Amino acid sequence: MSYKEFSYFYDYFNYNADYDTLFEKILELAKEGGVKNGIVCDLGCGTGELAFRFNDAGFDVIAVDYSDEMLDVLFDKRDELEAYEIQILKQDITQLDMFGTVDLFTCTFDTVNHLEGAGAVQQLFDKVSLFMEPKGVFIFDMNTRYKHENILKNEVFDFIDEEADCHWQNTLFADDYKTKISITINDKHAGKEYSEEFFEYYYDLETVLEMLNKSGLKVKKLIDGETFAEINGETQRYLFMVKKEQENG
Repeated sequence: MSYKEFSYFYDYFNYNADYDTLFEKILELAKEGGVKNGIVCDLGCGTGELAFRFNDAGFDVIAVDYSDEMLDVLFDKRDELEAYEIQILKQDITQLDMFGTVDLFTCTFDTVNHLEGAGAVQQLFDKVSLFMEPKGVFIFDMNTRYKHENILKNEVFDFIDEEADCHWQNTLFADDYKTKISITINDKHAGKEYSEEFFEYYYDLETVLEMLNKSGLKVKKLIDGETFAEINGETQRYLFMVKKEQENG
């Protein structure tokens, strides 16, 4: 799945996202896992908010996304900031093909939930394991089953603003562990309306741990991705820090 027209409005309607706090937590987890610098690859980078922060922090940055529209925004930002050292790749992250190994992989803002089913998630984990340095770290988040079935479920959200309105409708398919998301954007300046639909898939924690294990990855830390505290039965987002299995000896 990749965002289409919504990509151009992503930052506009995501203004409440606290990128700075998330970035600082990712840096903290990376250092805890033994990575303080080197090459970072941000998977499903979107419009590049984390990628630019890593660049400012002195990392060598590879930003990967499959959406042409997201990448259009990212390239515009890179030009505006003159951050030409950032390498931008258009790739399906389940078919990742790197030129070498990476010290730190990141994949946030429920990108993993957007992959089309458990098979695709397993492919992602396999690719990360393949291209990650032996002492590397993988930090990613996932929306939980609790969030999908109790918070998102069949809710409707409307965002009204001067430049554009967004109508967001969720349809829960609990038997299939997925939620259909339908978005309609009314671009007031252009006088156009855009609509798109996609699914988010969710999993029990045990299933995610099994998939990681199959890829030779082991969780070193698992916290609540919203509060950064310990997870509980009402955690809406998991934040994982994992390393290769052979690093646990």
